[in-house]
Amino acid sequence: MLADVRRLNWGYSAKLKLGKISFPVLVKAGKNSLDIVEEEGKFRVHLELVGEKDLHVTIRIEASNEVVRSSLEEGISRNLKEYAESICKFSKEKTPETPMITSFMKPFVRKVLDVRGEECPVPEIAAKKELTKMRPGEELEVLVDHPAAVDVTLPEVAKLMNCKYEMFNMGDYVSFIMLKLGDPVSNVRYVEALKTRQGIPELMKDMGFMAFLYSVFDKIVKQVPVDGLSPELLRFDGLSLVSSASIGRGWLLVALVEDEKILGVMLVMREQRLWNEDAISHLNKVKGIGNVFYLKS
Repeated sequence: MLADVRRLNWGYSAKLKLGKISFPVLVKAGKNSLDIVEEEGKFRVHLELVGEKDLHVTIRIEASNEVVRSSLEEGISRNLKEYAESICKFSKEKTPETPMITSFMKPFVRKVLDVRGEECPVPEIAAKKELTKMRPGEELEVLVDHPAAVDVTLPEVAKLMNCKYEMFNMGDYVSFIMLKLGDPVSNVRYVEALKTRQGIPELMKDMGFMAFLYSVFDKIVKQVPVDGLSPELLRFDGLSLVSSASIGRGWLLVALVEDEKILGVMLVMREQRLWNEDAISHLNKVKGIGNVFYLKS
């Protein structure tokens, strides 16, 4: 079912074929498991090999479309039956570990934060809380596998918290090594904008401001599973941060709202970024599995 498999900086990209239809997917291979996520978040497949002598395969499929879900289930089951002998033979062979050169290059860090399997904004909030408790000169290793956190937000959180960081490709996830240099960077402009509610639409284009918002609004008070986005999701009591990311690379949404008023919005979709009114008008077109988080300070 998988074709055109290509190595990324971490993990793989591929095409998953269901009959005549082809879906772009992200693939993460664990020691005894395989995760396949449609890039826009339309479905997620988890396969796990259990046992040694008698091998069992467990399959878990999430999909926003029932036809796609049943087609995936049928196709995967058919392939497992057809290639059962090869799978059993492969599973008995030693699975390659993390490339040796990466292990030698990556420094040993005692404090490790494992947020693999978590969507934005969980990795950012967890990292900020750990870094806040640390003293200058201490290091934190963050293990993360969510594309938006790796590509967009965690580097900005590191800068905001006055940390020097390095990224290491560990195969199916990324290791961030963050060295705390001093106290967090205080931006008077960000603080004043949040206090007066002025200039926020323009600041939404500043990724440093995004990291600042995650540092202020660090308490998740509500989580809503979704199959897509809509303007109606940008409503919440009082001053709040709304954050959502698909299970793949489909989208990253960050919005600052107050009751019925939308103060500012950023929507990231692959190579495209939209802000404020442009972002809001595009929300109904965004489809895929994800969660919407509502955060308070």
